[in-house]
Amino acid sequence: MILILACLALNACAPSARSGKSFEQIRKMVMGKTQAEVEHLLGPPDSTENLLLGDVRWIWRNYTYLGGKNWAPEIHGRVVHLEITFSGPLVAPAGREDRSQWRVSEPYGVDFSLPGS
Repeated sequence: MILILACLALNACAPSARSGKSFEQIRKMVMGKTQAEVEHLLGPPDSTENLLLGDVRWIWRNYTYLGGKNWAPEIHGRVVHLEITFSGPLVAPAGREDRSQWRVSEPYGVDFSLPGS
């Protein structure tokens, strides 16, 4: 019983994030970056989703944790899936589909989801 309480209090029994950086640190690090730059910083995503209006979302599972002081106590420190949405240029050169230059959507392009939800 004491071990269970200690695990819960320290979040020590939760799966660890693949990155040592918090969600907030990663958000600051990738804002305004291209897909190529983000992939260089974080590695390839675990999955991608094509979104309705042509944007694309990259997802890294169990990649980071919520480390900022603004999170509710019940989710502070939780490991989360990192989700980054990229948008293409408003006017793209004809016949060119080079998504490596797409940039992180502003202002809400970096988000997270809780595993299992």
